[in-house]
Amino acid sequence: MVALRGEWGSGKTSIKNRVVEVLSPPGETKMQVVTFNPWQWGTDEAITRAFFREIAVALGDAEQSVFARRRAHEFRRYAKTLETLSGGLKNAGSRASSAAVWLSGVGFLVAGGVVWLEPSAKMLATAMLVIAGAVLILSRIIGFLGRDREDDRPLDVSRFDLEQRLKEMPRNVLVVVDDMDRLEDEQIRTVIRHVKANANFPGLTYLLLYQRNILERAFGEGEDGRQYLEKIVQAAFDVPVVEGERIGRIVLAELEKITQPLPSDGKFDQKRWGNIWVGGLRHFFKTLRDAKRFVGGVEVQFSLHSGKRVLETNLIDTVALEVLRLFEPDVYAAISRSRTLITGAARERRESDKERIKAIIAAARPEYKDAVQYVVSQLFPIVGWAFGDSWYGSDWEEGWSSERRICSPRYFDRYFSLRLPDGQISDSEFMDFLEKSADRERISQSFADFEKRNLLPELMERLDEAAVGKKLPLESAGAFLPALFDIAENLPDKMGFGKMPFTNAWRTAFWYLRGEDDAAKRGQAFLNALRKSDSLAVPATLISLDMDGKEKGDTDLLFAADLEEAKEVWVAKLRADLASGLEGMLGNKHLVNFLYRWRDFEGVDGPRAWVASIATKPELLGKLLVGFLSEGVSHALRDHVTSKVISFHWSAIEPLIDVPAFTDAVKALAPDPGSPEFDARDRFLKAAEKHAAAVEAAKAKASDEVEKDGTDEDSAEVRLVDETES
Repeated sequence: MVALRGEWGSGKTSIKNRVVEVLSPPGETKMQVVTFNPWQWGTDEAITRAFFREIAVALGDAEQSVFARRRAHEFRRYAKTLETLSGGLKNAGSRASSAAVWLSGVGFLVAGGVVWLEPSAKMLATAMLVIAGAVLILSRIIGFLGRDREDDRPLDVSRFDLEQRLKEMPRNVLVVVDDMDRLEDEQIRTVIRHVKANANFPGLTYLLLYQRNILERAFGEGEDGRQYLEKIVQAAFDVPVVEGERIGRIVLAELEKITQPLPSDGKFDQKRWGNIWVGGLRHFFKTLRDAKRFVGGVEVQFSLHSGKRVLETNLIDTVALEVLRLFEPDVYAAISRSRTLITGAARERRESDKERIKAIIAAARPEYKDAVQYVVSQLFPIVGWAFGDSWYGSDWEEGWSSERRICSPRYFDRYFSLRLPDGQISDSEFMDFLEKSADRERISQSFADFEKRNLLPELMERLDEAAVGKKLPLESAGAFLPALFDIAENLPDKMGFGKMPFTNAWRTAFWYLRGEDDAAKRGQAFLNALRKSDSLAVPATLISLDMDGKEKGDTDLLFAADLEEAKEVWVAKLRADLASGLEGMLGNKHLVNFLYRWRDFEGVDGPRAWVASIATKPELLGKLLVGFLSEGVSHALRDHVTSKVISFHWSAIEPLIDVPAFTDAVKALAPDPGSPEFDARDRFLKAAEKHAAAVEAAKAKASDEVEKDGTDEDSAEVRLVDETES
């Protein structure tokens, strides 16, 4: 009997497989191997049955040879004699006898009350006595069938006959008993007892695999258990200890192998990997089993996050997070619940956040706490800040996002999902999109496809980030900018929690143009896109930004001449749209903004004349008024949610109208009650009334000042105009 001892995960099974391979060299009769895992069977009786059955099969129970079957049959007879495997039927007979006695007792108890019971109760008592008798007879039959047929055969005779049969075997049978250290103490003693009783049979060799201290403890404390095993095991070998450095090299070699086929974008940071491996990850690998579990797990993660063009997560972060998931699951779970706390930079953080961050590290096991702190700090710079490291500002976030780091709010959720989270665009798909940007038809179709999938807000955020980082191809301006202008026209200004698709769109256009250092080329690209596009909203925003920049002395987007030409082209396009598609323009959510831009770009006369013409058409005036309704929110003290508030944008319309004449036209309207036009008319009239009251109050105040101070009326009139306008 030979034993191979080692801790869980030390490689005992691998060594056993190698031993079997060596014992069955090519060209020779293959050694018969029985691998018995007692922990799979549960109870002592089940372990005993399985032990003898597995050996019987190896001895020839399933073979066609008469000699092999006789050998197996003899072993089974011996096993029956030794372990009384027929005890199941005996026990069944005993249980049946007990049931008969119980039924008899109940029957007599009921029968004892025959004087007071009804006839039906008497019949029940009689039936129970009859059943008890039948069960008793049945128990005798079962006991007879289950009697030991070999009870009268001496054990030494059975053993001698079996030994003779075993000597006829062509090769020894190797019985491998694995995973005994997973059993309870009583089960361990059962297995060792069977092995000991059969250890001297010819042709049977036993190889026991276990962790030494667990088996010794099952047979007594201290030296007693050790000495007991030493009497049974003839030769014991310990699995060689593999030092951490060798295990680390195995892990690195396997990582190199499984990452070779992955799509790469060339962003692997060798220095960062070296730091996170040496400073933290390597400390988690103690045994070969640790390495094997990790390699299998990280390979699955790579397959889940591998896109058509790139790995959709950062390779280093994926490896590090998988180490935490396997070896520190509590820390991993705490990280998964802390997206808002630990992603992004350290801006707007409170001191109390430090304690919450430190609580994540506190979930680690004491022996790994330092390694966990180092690894998590490398993954999330904000964690390092909580422990006294550098403060990282928001300017770092762009780089983290471009590297698909887990500390980027955009990418965090991907690391904890078995697929791309809903509402996100894979990097591979985004790269495909950028490749189409040089073709107007293809890029427009791509925008339309994203719109159908409700992914335009996400796409605009991605484009905004890419434009700021100068990652959009400038050579595609001729196709990309007009398509961007068109798709942005109907994007909402704000949606959800902080998403601003339209703002992302004009920022994308602005930073995309700023990526071109030559101002002349910038101007030409913008003017070409403006002429090709059917939309006005984004171009109007860019022209206004450049006008403001020139007034403040900031960096210009366009040359002055290009800016003037852009304003002329834009106004001409607006006039054409108003002339050809008036109904559609009145429903355009940007109409008020367009009128303001028209006034800024060309002067107030044009928009005032147009508004005045609409006032003469009752069927259009109500729609114009609806365009000046603005939506806001209110939040009262102690409220947990906000409520929507609708108001009329008086300050936007007042410069564009002759107030008395326009008010008379509005009063003449008779829209349907409950319609948007009815609500807009009502709100306009209330705003006009409030404005008129303010004008009268300002006049009265100016008149009082004239009387008190002797101020001339012309100066008072100027102040009056200023106050009413404000």
